[in-house]
Amino acid sequence: MVQEEKVKLMSRIAIYEKHEGRTEIPMNTFYKADYVRLNALKAIVSATIVYILVAALVAVYQVEYILANILKVDYKKLLTVLLLVYAVWVFLYWLIARILYAKRYEDARSNIIIYNHRLKKIQENTEKEVVKTKRGVVVGDDFIDF
Repeated sequence: MVQEEKVKLMSRIAIYEKHEGRTEIPMNTFYKADYVRLNALKAIVSATIVYILVAALVAVYQVEYILANILKVDYKKLLTVLLLVYAVWVFLYWLIARILYAKRYEDARSNIIIYNHRLKKIQENTEKEVVKTKRGVVVGDDFIDF
């Protein structure tokens, strides 16, 4: 016999798993700190790659100026500026990533709690049905069935 409440719960769970659950359920396998650190590390690697590509693009764009002034450039100052800009770039990227992924984890956490609660309700309903079909005696928190 089809129970309306069980069908509603199962459809809500299926919708969640199809949409938000694809990203949020795997997120639940991590502690918050680990999840944020892992994604911040990924962001640092991405920021480094982007910085190198942009620096190479600027160097290619300014190749005529670089070749004309190759002996006049203060390389120590240039390297200091490049490293300082890199440090600021990576720090900002890291900070934004930490804030963003911490917020995502917190937002997903409430949805995961609801999801787990719905799964538990379905499991309890299924266990009750099994006991009723076997005509057994169950002493639970909320009922006694003979």
